[in-house]
Amino acid sequence: MKKLLLTLMFVSYLNVNAQNPIQEFNFNGTLNNTANTTSFIGTGNFVTDRAGIVKGAQRLTNKALEAVVDNLPQGNTSRSISIWVKFNDIQSANYIWGYGTAYSAQYCGLLQQGTTSFNSDLSLAGWGASNDVIVTTPLAKDVWYNYTITYDGKVSKIFRNGQLLKFVDGIIRSTKGNIFRLGEINTTIGINADIDDLRIYNVALTDEQVEVYYNSSKPLVSAIASTELKVVKKGTLKTKTASKSASLNTIVATGDVSGGAKNVEVFSQGQKIYGNSTNAVNINELPEGMYLLKITNSPSKKVTSN
Repeated sequence: MKKLLLTLMFVSYLNVNAQNPIQEFNFNGTLNNTANTTSFIGTGNFVTDRAGIVKGAQRLTNKALEAVVDNLPQGNTSRSISIWVKFNDIQSANYIWGYGTAYSAQYCGLLQQGTTSFNSDLSLAGWGASNDVIVTTPLAKDVWYNYTITYDGKVSKIFRNGQLLKFVDGIIRSTKGNIFRLGEINTTIGINADIDDLRIYNVALTDEQVEVYYNSSKPLVSAIASTELKVVKKGTLKTKTASKSASLNTIVATGDVSGGAKNVEVFSQGQKIYGNSTNAVNINELPEGMYLLKITNSPSKKVTSN
C-alpha cells in the first residue's frame, strides 16, 4: 500500500511539474505544427534528422521560413524556446530563430556568430547591446546541438545540450510581434544549417526540465562492436589496445596505438568527425561532448601466386 501511494505521489509530481509547449514543430515531413493549426510558409527541404530518420528535419541554406504564431509570448512575459540545430557552415553567422521588431528590447532571437576557429559567440538578442546575452562556445560543423533559452520576466538563460551556459539578471524585455522566423534576424537572412524539433513555451523551464528534455531527445549513437569500442570523454582516451590516457593537449595518431597499423575513427552523435590511417587529431580542439573511438586493424595485403 505504501509503495502504491508513493508511486501515485511520484506520478502526480511529474504531471504537475511537466510543461507542454504551446507550439511544437517536429518537421517530420511537414512544415505544420503538431496540432495542425499553423504552418511555416514556403517549400520544405526535408533531410535526415539526428536520429537517422529520413525527412525528419528541415535544411535551410540561405533561406528563411516564416510562420504567423498568434500566441507567441509578448512583452515581458515568461518564455522558453528549444530547437535542435546542425550547422553545415560555421564561417558565416547562422541566424537560428527570432521574432519581434527591430527596436530596443522589442526583439527576441538566437544567433550563432561565424568563426574560423573552434569558438564562436552565441547571442540571445534583444536588439540593443544592453538587451543581449552573449557567451562564447566551442563550435563544430555537422554536430547536432540542442539550444534552449528561458526567460522568467527577469532572468535570461542560454542552455546548450542541457547545460546552462550563461544567465543575466535584470533584462526587461518588451517583445512585440507574432511572426516567428527561422534563418533570419528581423528580415536579414543568414543560415546554413539543419533544424529540428522546435518547441515554444509560455513559461520559463527550470534548469532540471531543460536537462531532462535534452537527455530524453538526444540522438542515440549506433553501437559499434563492443570489442573495439569504449566511450571517449574529452581529454581521456581508453581502448583495449592502448592503456595510456591522453591529456587535453595530447595528439592522438595511429602510431600511438600499439599492435601495428591501425585505422582510427572518432564518432560524435553517430557521425564520423575524424577517420583515416595517417592523420592525427588534437583532442584539445574537439568541441565539448561525448565521443566514440573505433580502432580496427588495417586490411592485410593479399599474397597471390603466379
